[in-house]
Amino acid sequence: MMVLPKLLYLFQTIPIIKGIKIFKEWQKAFSRYVWEGKKPRIKFKFLTDIKERGGFSLPDMRLYYEAACLCWIKEWVKLENKELLDLEGFNNRYGWHAYLWSDKKKVHKGFTNHIFRGALIEVWDRYKNILEPKIPHWLSPLEMRCIKTINMRGKWGNYGEMVVKEGGKWKIKPYEQVKALTYDWLNYFQINEMFKKELKERNYEEKESIFQKEIINNEYKNLSKMYKILLEWHMKEEEVKPVMGKWARDLGYTIKLEDWERLWKENIKFTACTLLRENTMKMFYRWYLSPTKLAKMYKVDNKCWKCKSKEGTFFHQWWECNKVRSFWEEVYNELKKMLKYTFVKKPEALLLGIIGKDKSAQRLAPTITQ
Repeated sequence: MMVLPKLLYLFQTIPIIKGIKIFKEWQKAFSRYVWEGKKPRIKFKFLTDIKERGGFSLPDMRLYYEAACLCWIKEWVKLENKELLDLEGFNNRYGWHAYLWSDKKKVHKGFTNHIFRGALIEVWDRYKNILEPKIPHWLSPLEMRCIKTINMRGKWGNYGEMVVKEGGKWKIKPYEQVKALTYDWLNYFQINEMFKKELKERNYEEKESIFQKEIINNEYKNLSKMYKILLEWHMKEEEVKPVMGKWARDLGYTIKLEDWERLWKENIKFTACTLLRENTMKMFYRWYLSPTKLAKMYKVDNKCWKCKSKEGTFFHQWWECNKVRSFWEEVYNELKKMLKYTFVKKPEALLLGIIGKDKSAQRLAPTITQ
């Protein structure tokens, strides 16, 4: 896909988009392209999920842009690239961490008027409490309190270096241990009081956050890692997809999540043929239009196309119809002869390749469905 690298280059070099309106328009354009202008049969959100969770890995442009912005903000967090920080913060009144953590942009209105800073801080505010729900290790209280000047000192002490846990409580280390980081006793006492106040409001992060471990402390593949973090959070409520409930209703029992995951991670990878993989995903998402669904869309009969007597629901068309059951009986008998193995004849086994806990049958699951 040649479009994605070009867009990612723009996202990483000129992150100036404010709001999410443009991304909604792009999403509609993507959807029209994927479905050829027809009504979508699968929610766009599920298309963007990773394949290991039953998605199609369609790029989400909004999340990629936000990931690029958060990777840029990494420079504001680390405070190491003086040339970049002086260029972007030429008219800053406070330290960078004051804008990131203390909402000093509300005091200094001009901060958000900058073409880059305004767009970047908007994305940060959107994910701040998700990425850093507690006081982070990277936060520098001294830099947060300072007045911004050109060519500020390169090394700033952070809470990760100053804080220690004693008696089950977090506290700033004794002055003699952090003297080099606080510079004088007045700064030390101010930092101590600031930490106590923050501790009551948000508590302190015992371990480094995922944002710090994967992005701030890492120099490789930051964009893809940040995108995965955001995508996982956006899909957090969709771990159990609605289509799983439909399968459970038709089958009369629930298929375990681990069985679904085995289908996505292992069974579907038995072949490199995209057509066979596509068929598996279409069956999982119940992509095919049944007479019942067509009757709701158009003025047509909702009876089964094969038996002509019962309502043609999705499950009836694929399993319950007498003519279909005789077909599956023949398939089942032939498979037993070919594989020299007997497995329980269940709809999820023949339609989806979900066998259950039987290890021997699990190895044959891809063959059974195809």
